[in-house]
Amino acid sequence: MKLFTISALALGITLTATAQDDSRDSELVTSLNQTDIRFVAESLGHTVRRDLDESIGVLAVYEDEETNEELLYALQGKACQDEVSCLGLEATVIFSGSFTPADANDINTRWAAIKATERDENLYLSRYLILDDGQSMGNIRTNIRNTLAIAELVQEEQTAAIEGAAENVRASIDDIDFGEDAGDYALDGACDDARFSEDGDDWTYQRNHVLRDASDCRSLYASGELTLFLDFGDNSGEYANDDTCDDNRFTGEGRSILQTDSHVKRDAVDCIIAYRAGTIARPE
Repeated sequence: MKLFTISALALGITLTATAQDDSRDSELVTSLNQTDIRFVAESLGHTVRRDLDESIGVLAVYEDEETNEELLYALQGKACQDEVSCLGLEATVIFSGSFTPADANDINTRWAAIKATERDENLYLSRYLILDDGQSMGNIRTNIRNTLAIAELVQEEQTAAIEGAAENVRASIDDIDFGEDAGDYALDGACDDARFSEDGDDWTYQRNHVLRDASDCRSLYASGELTLFLDFGDNSGEYANDDTCDDNRFTGEGRSILQTDSHVKRDAVDCIIAYRAGTIARPE
């Protein structure tokens, strides 16, 4: 499943960040007209972009005050028999990307409060409210907040999945420095370099063979039998070669107190030395 790319611009939602209007929360609602639906969005502190073209409802946007990221969604009246007031309300967020029916089914099994469907590889998250038996305006507003909160969780999952996939993209063999054959177990037909093992931290001999088992690791990587799990990067950082690992992805006593990302994959020599010595552990 891929992260949406166009319809929902972002979902950094902090729903209490903007002033809200709860003055109608106790009002019992059995139908909604255009003015009411606009009130629902605006009372949540959201901006109404425009009215819907061919139905009663609005296109609204929530903007996170801290990140300035936006979530675009629609509130549409349903069962509008007199074409003025509607007996139902549907909130919808559309994620554009490469989604499948299986992706929608997975979301439906985990969040019963919304309905997820896939159409033309787009993912639709919606919640339908029936009003003819009466609901308070406060409950309607809560339902919209909950729908957006679930959309946020879906977005966070997809962001994590994409970032994880990016980390595991197979690097070109020409982009990997395999080092030399200086290790005690070099040229034994097995790659002993910890960078190519998921549990390389657990074995001292694999730590010691980082950049020291070139021929074995190059051959096995070329055959597709290995994955590069740990990339130290290059030595281009301002504090490179200062005998301390400044790459804040790592943990342990061998890492400096630098907290910024400025040296991520930019202090290779220092970090490799510390890693071989067992004073830092790889990123989780």
